[in-house]
Amino acid sequence: MILRWLCCLALVASPLVEAVEEAPPAPDLRALNAGWWAYFEPAQPLSKSDLKTRIAKNRDSLKQLRLGINDDQGKNFPLFIQQVNEGLDLFANLRDLAVTSPAIPLPLEQYSLAGAAERFMLWRQLQRAFELEQSDLEWQQTQLAKDRKRQAKRRGEYLNLREADPQRLSHGIKLMASRVNLELASLQNKQKAAKLKIVEDQLQHFVEELTSIRLKLVPTPDATVDFMRRQAEAQSKVDLIREKAIEQSYTALLDESLDSDGLKYRALVTATIEIDSAIYELAAKRYQVMAILETRLATQQGGQQKSPDLREAVKKFNDFSTDIKQQAQFWRSLNVQTRKFLAAQNSAMAGEQGALLQRMNTQLEVNDLSLREFELEWDKGNFIIQIAQATLKEDAGWLDRGLFAMDAGFEQGWDQLVEWMGATLIEINEVPLTAMGLLRVILIVFLALLLSKLLGRGLNKLAAHNEVLSPSAIYTLGRVIHYLVLVLGIIIALSSIGLDFTKFALFASALGVGIGFGLQNLIGNFVSGLIILFEKSLKVGDFVELSSGLAGEVKEINMRGTLITTNDNIDIIVPNSDFVNNQVTNWTLRETYRRIHVPFGVAYGSDKDLVKQAALEAADEVKWTLGDDINRKPQVWLVQFGDSSLNFELVVWLQAEAVKRPGAVQAAYLWEIDTKLKKHGIEIPFPQRDLHLRSVFGQKDEAGLPLFSKQCDNEPAHQ
Repeated sequence: MILRWLCCLALVASPLVEAVEEAPPAPDLRALNAGWWAYFEPAQPLSKSDLKTRIAKNRDSLKQLRLGINDDQGKNFPLFIQQVNEGLDLFANLRDLAVTSPAIPLPLEQYSLAGAAERFMLWRQLQRAFELEQSDLEWQQTQLAKDRKRQAKRRGEYLNLREADPQRLSHGIKLMASRVNLELASLQNKQKAAKLKIVEDQLQHFVEELTSIRLKLVPTPDATVDFMRRQAEAQSKVDLIREKAIEQSYTALLDESLDSDGLKYRALVTATIEIDSAIYELAAKRYQVMAILETRLATQQGGQQKSPDLREAVKKFNDFSTDIKQQAQFWRSLNVQTRKFLAAQNSAMAGEQGALLQRMNTQLEVNDLSLREFELEWDKGNFIIQIAQATLKEDAGWLDRGLFAMDAGFEQGWDQLVEWMGATLIEINEVPLTAMGLLRVILIVFLALLLSKLLGRGLNKLAAHNEVLSPSAIYTLGRVIHYLVLVLGIIIALSSIGLDFTKFALFASALGVGIGFGLQNLIGNFVSGLIILFEKSLKVGDFVELSSGLAGEVKEINMRGTLITTNDNIDIIVPNSDFVNNQVTNWTLRETYRRIHVPFGVAYGSDKDLVKQAALEAADEVKWTLGDDINRKPQVWLVQFGDSSLNFELVVWLQAEAVKRPGAVQAAYLWEIDTKLKKHGIEIPFPQRDLHLRSVFGQKDEAGLPLFSKQCDNEPAHQ
């Protein structure tokens, strides 16, 4: 019996124990641990009543703490307590709130053409709202990530305080208030994301419905007449707006008192007129297409096989929309630039200037509304055009269908390419750089290089027919024109994407620092190249020899280096600064003829006149000898009494083409000299040495001779 009572008591007490375990104490501001938020949002979700119970306990705990704090110590304590309590109440109400989405009318079995357009506009408005909400959600998520970082910083500051520190309590309530706001924002973002997911699914169903809505179209009585009437009304409004634009343009021409701000305001007014005109023009062309489509629906649901009027109407709409699309980019850019201008002005400006800025601000808002209406009309017109194009595709034969599909695919791909090329890659000095702009820069620079090349070819042809102009002068002029055209092309290319060179002072200073350090060699070589071109100390075609021993013909003088081709046909690029800073021998600077010295030697006792004759005959045999000038005849010089030979030099003047072949020329003369010397029997000696012994074993001069004779007598005779 006692055991039974104990078991019953245990069964009754167990829920109480669990209740005690499930109800931990409220967070203590003096000792907030890392997981204190689990009190309100544990791993096992709380029911709404349990959550409110815990919130009430936390409210009582904070109230008790407030009673134990003096006014100086907890100056802002009540304010933060109020924030915590209100935030927790809102969190409890939002946590179990059901996520709802906007109600959308169900699709119909049949649509009129006007009803289909209204259905499309409903989808467009829902998509616009979805894009705005999604953008807002992304911004809020970014802010939430920043708030979490700030929360971690506050927690670190809180943990650095000792528990006995009186400031720990005030830091604790601030930490709790910021965490409640953070979790509340996180909950709201999750609910918004869930709502957007539902809207995204609705949009997907909308797209599927609009894709097949053409098959559900039915004619409507008097719809054709109504569309034609609307077309006429829209066209009349276009005419009125154009007359108004002409009148205002004439007035603006007569008004000479407009300053820069007045011109900005006038540009906004003109843009508004142009946008309104484009809206009604798009509407007029759309109503024309809708009237033709309605006529087709009324005639046996597409019994016609060809629709030339519809094709022509679609073409007019597409041509106009293509032209106006580029103009729309200008309108948007004008709004952006005007908004930046107004943001930089003093909002408290008074007088006529302040009134003008206020009118500009008002006109800017009007332009924004007009642009949004223009975009809606644009989208509505494109939807109707898609229906018309599908109708034309059905009317066409199999070949026309294929061509139509190919044309549509090309147009879609082209639009996608234009959209991708117009996307901003980076911003330079607040100027967006797009792929199209980058391609335009590359194209302009390429055209500048091509123009430079064509001008260079033209100069070369001019030099070929004009003997007065030297090739070196033509080359120098060509290089200067090349650099000028290239620099001008780069400036035009960068200006084409909107870069303002007046704002590049910082870039210029950075470039100067770069030139002073890493680019000094490159700039030095470039300047040296300009010095060489204008000084004319070195020209294309000259044969030069550097102090390093390198010799060759100058082929090109480029921006960084000069191309030298040796006689072995080896191309060597020499930095331009080497020609300016070092010693250079230019064999063809002023005179094309050069004299060389060919050394050779003959044996002592040879007839000098015969040697001279043989050397001159050898000079006559070489084709490079200059023989026309009587003052530059070959000569033979006796230059030295050598150890074993008489040393001569053949001094000969060379023709112009031989100057650039020093090795081959020297070899040719030596070859012929050797041939002529052998022909005349003149000996070319080998090196000889005479040995004189001053003493032998202590015997000097002739006294030592018997020693050599005695040695010779003692040697046996060889058989």
